[in-house]
Amino acid sequence: MERRRTRERRDALKIVWAFLAVLAAGTVGYMAIEGWTFLESLFMTIITVSTVGYREVHPLSDPGRIFSSFLIVGGVGVSLYGLTMLVQYLVEGHLTNTLGRRRMLNKVSKLKEHFIICGYGRVGKVVTDTFRREGSAFVVVTPEADANARAEADGCLCLQGDPSDYETLRLAGIERARGLLALADDDATNVLTIVSARKLSPDVFIISRATAEESVSKLEVVGANRATNPYRSEGERIARFALYPLVADFIEKVLPGYGSELALEDVEIPHDSLLVGKTVREAQSYSSGASVLAIRKSGKETIPKPSDETVIESGDRLILLGDREQLRVLEGTK
Repeated sequence: MERRRTRERRDALKIVWAFLAVLAAGTVGYMAIEGWTFLESLFMTIITVSTVGYREVHPLSDPGRIFSSFLIVGGVGVSLYGLTMLVQYLVEGHLTNTLGRRRMLNKVSKLKEHFIICGYGRVGKVVTDTFRREGSAFVVVTPEADANARAEADGCLCLQGDPSDYETLRLAGIERARGLLALADDDATNVLTIVSARKLSPDVFIISRATAEESVSKLEVVGANRATNPYRSEGERIARFALYPLVADFIEKVLPGYGSELALEDVEIPHDSLLVGKTVREAQSYSSGASVLAIRKSGKETIPKPSDETVIESGDRLILLGDREQLRVLEGTK
């Protein structure tokens, strides 16, 4: 990609220098042959090369006409070469890509409470598939052209750019985002992404992939709310299926995205929610049966199996078990 851009810049410079050379040769030629002033010679060169059809500045001598003929041929040749390069530029899709990027940026600018997924490898692909099933808004940010093309072909909103760059994160809507997932294949890139994201949005929820187990704590130190090694997580999941198949199967079925009628989700309680100040018993009555399994208080304390009289406060996160309709009712109690 970079090599092609370098070649395009070099070809554009060739056209510019060739056109300037024609103007210089024409101006000097008219001054020498016809004895005109610099401004008259330059004007005559421009109208000759552009073939606009204006009358001559002064009547031309025979040597002047011969010189003008060669100037027209040279000028038209340069113009045709430039036109050919322009057509090639358009045919190769540069204009389409530019317009497509503008449309993509316009769509991303309208996102709110979305996720920014930094990286589109195997893990990123699984994450986006899950988000799409759940109806969660997201945008993919990746520096690789081929990964960006794959994400776009899969129907994702995507931006090609360095996810650790402030401007790229701003274009992705970091100030409006619900969360950011740093899923690059190396921990150094994820560290830079986390630091940049935390600088622009101190409260955004950040999850990072760790390629090595010892990197988990380091990623959390630099600002990730959660860091996980996908290989370890997958290994533990397989072990659970081997040791406790019924429990593991139940957990899999109630997790979001698995198509079960019964679901296990967590819901944050905003300050304007109808549940603020209500007890667990009252909250469960709103949904006609959804169970509150745990409450994570805003001060980070987690209350497992809260009593029916536990009061729900603004900023709490409720871990709920129920069918989809019951959970949607609790999520919408504002």
